[in-house]
Amino acid sequence: MKRISRVCAATLTGTMLFAGLGGNPVLASGSDEQVEITFTHWGGDGTYENVYQPRIEAFMEKYPNIKVDVITVADDYETKIQTQYAGNKLPDVCQVAENGIGFATKGMFLDLSDKIEENEIDTEALWSNAIDQYTYNDQIFGLPDRGGCTILYYNKDLFDDAGLEYPDENWTLDDYFDALEKLTKDTDGDGEIDQWGAASTHYQAIWGYMFQANGGNLIKDGEVVVDSPENLEILTRYNDAYQNGYVVSYEELERSNTGGDAYFLQGKLGMNLTGLWNIKSCAEDENLNYDISTVPKGMQDAGWPMGSALTISAKSSPEKQEAAWTFIQYMTSTEAQAMLGDGIADCPANLETLSSDEFINQQVNGKTLSLDMIGTSMERVTIDGLFQGPYYQEIIDEARNQMKEMLLGRLTPEECLETMQKNFEDILSHY
Repeated sequence: MKRISRVCAATLTGTMLFAGLGGNPVLASGSDEQVEITFTHWGGDGTYENVYQPRIEAFMEKYPNIKVDVITVADDYETKIQTQYAGNKLPDVCQVAENGIGFATKGMFLDLSDKIEENEIDTEALWSNAIDQYTYNDQIFGLPDRGGCTILYYNKDLFDDAGLEYPDENWTLDDYFDALEKLTKDTDGDGEIDQWGAASTHYQAIWGYMFQANGGNLIKDGEVVVDSPENLEILTRYNDAYQNGYVVSYEELERSNTGGDAYFLQGKLGMNLTGLWNIKSCAEDENLNYDISTVPKGMQDAGWPMGSALTISAKSSPEKQEAAWTFIQYMTSTEAQAMLGDGIADCPANLETLSSDEFINQQVNGKTLSLDMIGTSMERVTIDGLFQGPYYQEIIDEARNQMKEMLLGRLTPEECLETMQKNFEDILSHY
């Protein structure tokens, strides 16, 4: 495969933020050398068994000289790996997601750029823009493993009842907002809405993607640009949909003590914009007639990233680093990613896997779904500058707070963006 130019041309000069991998060859499966590495990931019951175990067992069978000890962390994952790093006990391989760059800037992970070039790994073909989420100062510190982005779930029965065409990859934001209104109903005639268009509130994977689709950003080239005409235009439509009752309200969600995903499962939502993790659970409901599509298009393609990557500790020994490189190469390979996608145990990040007939044509709990929309969605992912600095979590927390204030009627869309702009700038001034 061709090598992507941004990797081949990367020049690592000045102060190194990451340690180098060196030029050791990848360990051969026939090697007599025995190496034991540790791998940590977050997750509750079943995460290891469903997402990692089959691939790790296949890896150790293929590379018997490498033993992988797995550490599953159920909660407070990020704090724990920071503590381990400070105590020189960081596992050899760590899963990271949105806040990965925040860890990378502390020198926690190896720069993988040289190895990617040496092995002629085509990051564009395998992961498209998703690799940018794990790149800092032109240095790639993680290989995408579990994929993810915002997708559109829709209830086919409710669309039929409303006389609406099903969404597809050409569906627009205009189509979406129009459908929100037409899908909102008082089905039992008691004067209260009991079927809504969607359940989008202050979740950044929804309004954040819409900013991008409408030509806006939160942060660009290290500068805060959230208070823009493009963002104001789409945020006003977003807020109007909520104020008009087309979106499940906070009061309704609090009353039922549940979330938007549950409303979709109960057949009360026409649409649900969320991550790929609901595909399998929705398919397990025999009464739910649903399908998936890409998020609606704006003036440009967009998609909010929700995946995770595998990194290598900068403090591991050279032997363990080499074994860890072999491990993460395998875990992100088409072979291993096919195992991850089988039955939608989780979403592969590998675009070759997502576009394969085996993945696209499989049934999920006996249901035929438009699984080709996953690959299309992943190809459209765009990485806001929010993800390219160590300030991700602070910015997101602040953004969600202001979005909620707007939706509750305490701020206008103009005031919301003005407040975000000022507070984001204050946050960035500390970095």
